[in-house]
Amino acid sequence: MNANADLSNELAFARRDALMLRARGIAKTFTLHQQGGARIAALHGVSLDVERGECVVLSGASGAGKSTFLRCIYGNYLATGGTIAIRDDSRESRHVSLTHASPHDVIRLRRTTMGYVSQFLRAIPRVSSLDLVSEPLVSRGVGEEDARARASALLERLHVPRRLWALAPATFSGGEQQRVNIARGLIAGQPLLLLDEPTASLDAENRDVVADLIVEAREAGAAIVGIFHDEDTRERVATRVVGLDELTKQSPSNTGILQTC
Repeated sequence: MNANADLSNELAFARRDALMLRARGIAKTFTLHQQGGARIAALHGVSLDVERGECVVLSGASGAGKSTFLRCIYGNYLATGGTIAIRDDSRESRHVSLTHASPHDVIRLRRTTMGYVSQFLRAIPRVSSLDLVSEPLVSRGVGEEDARARASALLERLHVPRRLWALAPATFSGGEQQRVNIARGLIAGQPLLLLDEPTASLDAENRDVVADLIVEAREAGAAIVGIFHDEDTRERVATRVVGLDELTKQSPSNTGILQTC
């Protein structure tokens, strides 16, 4: 990050107590080394501010880069251009530059600040659903008994059958796995939530439960960025719906770069 960008972020977080996330000019290009070095430009200068109590829903066609943007914010992908800053009031600057953070800082932010729910559960073999959901609380210092009680209540609310709680979720149905994933992502109450189609495999009843949980998190002050293809859920949870193209400053096409649709 250059000095001007660092100062701009520091001023923004100092002046706006509600600001949780600031992305500026985010670009992401993938290089396909096994396909002759072809390059896919997935993001082109995306900028977004998100404050506490907001749920910003990203819209756009499939392949527009919505999930890529969320993964850049979470640190799964390293942005190839731009800056991402996350509020961290323990620092004098009141933020962390995620695009230049150490792996240690990324892991710490995930434990304390950022929750992430994707469409798919990456289950840990032989770890029960109850332990999987309670782990984010245990890692933050909550007693194991209390953490398991809170995990049980959340699994109950999400209609995950009790007979499954002691089992590893690798063999569950897609909808059951997704509900375990949602419970794990929401249980710790992190102040920044990234939701990548969390209701994609759910029936109407369970979509309603998840929508209620998201609204409760938002009303409790979480800053949320999400992708929801279900229109009813989107309307219930969103405070803003923005097209990715609205957040993007399009750059001229480059020779050898394949644009996503």
